[in-house]
Amino acid sequence: MSITGFERAASRLSARAMPDLDDSQRRVIELADDASAAVIGAPGTGKSTTLVEVVADRILSRGWRPEQVLALTLSRTTAASLRDSIALRLEVPTAGPMARTVNSLAFEVVRDAARANDAHAPRLVTGAEQDADIAALLQGHIEEGTGPSWPGALGTEVRGLRHFRTELRELMMRATEYDISTERLRQLGRANDRPEWVAAGDFIDEYLAVVSTTRETQLDSAELARFAVAAIESENPGETVAALRLVVVDDLQEATESTIAILRALAKRGVALIAFGDPDVAVNAFRGGEPDSLGRLATELGVPCQTLVLSTAHRQGPALRALTLAVTSRIGASAAGRQREAAAGAEDAGHPISSIASTTPAREWAAIARELREQHLRRGTAWRDMAVVVRSGAQIPVLARSLAHAEVP
Repeated sequence: MSITGFERAASRLSARAMPDLDDSQRRVIELADDASAAVIGAPGTGKSTTLVEVVADRILSRGWRPEQVLALTLSRTTAASLRDSIALRLEVPTAGPMARTVNSLAFEVVRDAARANDAHAPRLVTGAEQDADIAALLQGHIEEGTGPSWPGALGTEVRGLRHFRTELRELMMRATEYDISTERLRQLGRANDRPEWVAAGDFIDEYLAVVSTTRETQLDSAELARFAVAAIESENPGETVAALRLVVVDDLQEATESTIAILRALAKRGVALIAFGDPDVAVNAFRGGEPDSLGRLATELGVPCQTLVLSTAHRQGPALRALTLAVTSRIGASAAGRQREAAAGAEDAGHPISSIASTTPAREWAAIARELREQHLRRGTAWRDMAVVVRSGAQIPVLARSLAHAEVP
């Protein structure tokens, strides 16, 4: 038997064809090559699908090279999922990942800049390493009776807690992001009667002095972003940035000032930016996230930006859509709000919303398990199509054991 050629299966092509899109999604895809935009959509309106289709349109329809388009996310989990979705949709070879985290891009930019200047490559310090450094320094102060003059409410017992170190790390990163020097931090502390800021300024000075002698090239994520911005704004930003024409960003409502600064630097180079998100689902504000960045994207980037709103919640029926609106209407608009007007695009289930009231947690878990089993056995719902969402991660082990005892996987 001889083989004279290959032909791609038609069924495989149709499986990767463009999904059905509504008019609001198509308006995003049809944006001009150099247009920047904020795309705001309620849960289920197809933000991720639209993002993937924007990338596919530029490469498959407009003939762009894969390296001219990049999708950025805020977490590695989301980046991995988005990377797979884009690869399956495109089915074309690429020189590198089409989706990555902001930190990943920043690290590559800084690393390439260091190589170009014959400097040592940077090393991104992990949260655990930074926590250990801070803990050692704080413990040394406690044992030797030295260090900054912390207010009475932040005594030795408090300063020994992991939660205190976490808050201190967050303050250090926010100060770096907003270019607030330790002297400025102390000034703000005195002006606003916040002695803990004064003490934190003294602590940061000592921390930086210690780290600079032991880990000269280590950077935390905020420091990495500052170096990346400087490299992007330079004449030689590296091959990856130099090739870019469009960056699409997922979940911008979770972005901190570090991420916004990197996007701003890219916009200054003429790179178009299309950012997706929903301020109503932001969960990162306590870590410096800026949920209103979508609503004021043009101001943040310093370039003209359109604001587009996705109009149909494809996964929600009328009852569930009404419940979602009842919840989100109690949240501040964060310079947005029109995404809440999305129409329901699905049919309600038999009982779309149920309430379970129990006198004890054990009875609550048992009731939930009974509901899940009923959905699976009587209505044929696959286990993988059901989920239980809890308020805190600390509840997950107890709930998992309770469900396992009730034969719910």
